[in-house]
Amino acid sequence: MQIFFSICILVISFFVFDLLGREFCIGCRLNPVLPERICIGFFLYFSHFQIVAECLILTKQKLHVLAVVWIIVLLILLGLSGICVYMIQEIKPPGYEMVLSKEKVRPTTAACLLLAVMAAAIVCECVSAVLMQRNIGWDFAYYIGNMTTSVATDTMYLYDGSSGLLRDHLEMRYALSAFYMNTAWISQITGISALVLQKYMMGILCVLLTNAVVYSFAMEVFHRDQRKAAVLVTITILLTIFWDVYDTTAQFLILRNYEAKAYCANVVLPMVCYLMYRLWKNGNDLRIWAELFLVTFASVPVSMSSLVLVPTLIGLMLLAHLIVERRWDVEFVKHGVLCMMPNVCYFAVYFASTRGWLIVEV
Repeated sequence: MQIFFSICILVISFFVFDLLGREFCIGCRLNPVLPERICIGFFLYFSHFQIVAECLILTKQKLHVLAVVWIIVLLILLGLSGICVYMIQEIKPPGYEMVLSKEKVRPTTAACLLLAVMAAAIVCECVSAVLMQRNIGWDFAYYIGNMTTSVATDTMYLYDGSSGLLRDHLEMRYALSAFYMNTAWISQITGISALVLQKYMMGILCVLLTNAVVYSFAMEVFHRDQRKAAVLVTITILLTIFWDVYDTTAQFLILRNYEAKAYCANVVLPMVCYLMYRLWKNGNDLRIWAELFLVTFASVPVSMSSLVLVPTLIGLMLLAHLIVERRWDVEFVKHGVLCMMPNVCYFAVYFASTRGWLIVEV
């Protein structure tokens, strides 16, 4: 029964992500495909959740306080998003005709068939991801232990997830990312085990978002050709399921999809690459820069593994752009550096904590 309720929460999460994504697209006048819009909503959700959660984590507040405050903030965000979407649909101001419009060209029979095959492949991948999940020793015990201990003690990162002992100070390596506390507060208010929520709800969500990013990337590369995009996603799924090599993105997606590292490897980094591809073609589009900033801002909240990897990717893009174009594009570099700043700030705090300059005692 808990698994069933976990899937129900997953479905509700997609409606939340879609509504938040619509609001962002209206504000930036974007017209992405549905999977990309859901990804945007996912990153927007965690960017707001991080702001609320970190304030409470660093001040050592109770977990139930986070649940109450975040539910209120989320309801306000959803209400504003709903009003925004309704007003745009009713008023239809100039320049917004394409923001929420659907594809005018109906998909052909061949496209429908390939999309159906892709959907079946995604379902098979989700089933495989659930059945093939493994207990990867210390990592699994520690991450799940962090959540279950937080629920049991009504605290956030104050107890060691492995031993269950009270810490003498907050471990910034984990406390700077509120990803696992999102599962903890849901577990606390619903009574569903954090283990079940993380393994089934968050595990399947990781698989679905991964394919959403691949589909969005394919639609951009193939100029919104649904048939080619569906074929590429299906091939990617087959490669992922049968690519049994240790410490690859495929292994994290199939075996360790409940971990934040899996989100970093399969959702965050591919999304950054996808947006950099679009920026390489049109670096003057501020809307794409805004979307990239959102992803980078939410990258650490989703996974601390993004701390260095995301700014490194952006830095490599800036360097490659300079080498290829053989000119110093000030605006391009300025926007790129701005997108790196959230992770730079997080790194500064983390580095200060490792040197003993910033200690939050329990």
